[in-house]
Amino acid sequence: MQTTTTQRHRTRFPATIDGVVAAATWLHGVTETEQLSAKLAFAIEVCLEELFTNVMNHGGPGTATTNDDELPLFVELALDLGDDDVSLFVEDNGRPFDVSQAPARPIRRPLEEVMPGGLGMQLIRSFSSELLYEPLPGGNRVIVKFLRGEQPETKAED
Repeated sequence: MQTTTTQRHRTRFPATIDGVVAAATWLHGVTETEQLSAKLAFAIEVCLEELFTNVMNHGGPGTATTNDDELPLFVELALDLGDDDVSLFVEDNGRPFDVSQAPARPIRRPLEEVMPGGLGMQLIRSFSSELLYEPLPGGNRVIVKFLRGEQPETKAED
């Protein structure tokens, strides 16, 4: 019987520009401490920044209320490091949105020639091995899984 070891890192940030920067800094520290490969760390960071930015831009005010006041929008992050894979959990208290069903715009040219915007889902799908969504009471949970082996190259579609 094979046992799986999992190390969990968890934190929370406001869904703001400063929060995105702080989250990227936190993730960088975790990936260095855990000695993840540069390719894997880059893939996780791209996905984290895309998901966090989407919450910030589209999540609206926090859905839970206290004394008729809206809570500020936040993003809670967890990184689970297993023997064979790494899972990024991104939870927020924004409007319900199943990111796993969002369409991915195909990339038909080299990335350096593609105009920014609208490519986030394609990048997340190309860097990850699995993308899952779970509705939460008053929010969302997105789980992005990565294999510890070599990360796929982001290639343009024919």
